[in-house]
Amino acid sequence: MRVSRVTPFLADLGGGKNLCFVKVETDGGPHGWGECYTQADRDTSIVALAEAIGRYLVGRDASHITHFVHWAYHDFAAKRGAMDFWSAVSGLEQALWDIAGKRHGVPVHALLGGPCRERVRVYANGWYGGSKTPADYAARARETVARGFTALKFDPFPGRWRTHVPRGVEEKAVATRATSPISCTGPTTILPPSGARWISGAR
Repeated sequence: MRVSRVTPFLADLGGGKNLCFVKVETDGGPHGWGECYTQADRDTSIVALAEAIGRYLVGRDASHITHFVHWAYHDFAAKRGAMDFWSAVSGLEQALWDIAGKRHGVPVHALLGGPCRERVRVYANGWYGGSKTPADYAARARETVARGFTALKFDPFPGRWRTHVPRGVEEKAVATRATSPISCTGPTTILPPSGARWISGAR
């Protein structure tokens, strides 16, 4: 079963960035879907890479997943992979695993050694869109918790956040007090005043 077509799609959900999905089709067999991680203003370069790498994927055996990833890094990227490159490759690889799972009639985790747990805790992201004031952040945080989420992820310092620490501390503190002990992300400098229980991506 060989790859016959690779098509990336951009999805605008009205947030700060577009999402990128890629569809990999085969000659007479199942197709697969993958998602390429994106960032604001980086989506077009990731799509371009998915299209460029996809041209070399067409005609290859869809089951040779590890070989494809090895080839992409060593030959296409000449061992100089960056975020945009790996974002494109990861989406294509996911789609190939999706095809493999459909071919064998099993979930992908069964092909990778089985599940590690029965349940996975997830966090809400992007829930604070449009918030301008601490009260906005708090209200949206409460709404998100009411939907069943027990962890919230957000960046209190949009753009050049290092210049907005005082305001960000206030916003983080208000949002955290509204939802405590909900987990959150952000620079470690805001931990004491906010009462946040968990910090991720600290710089």
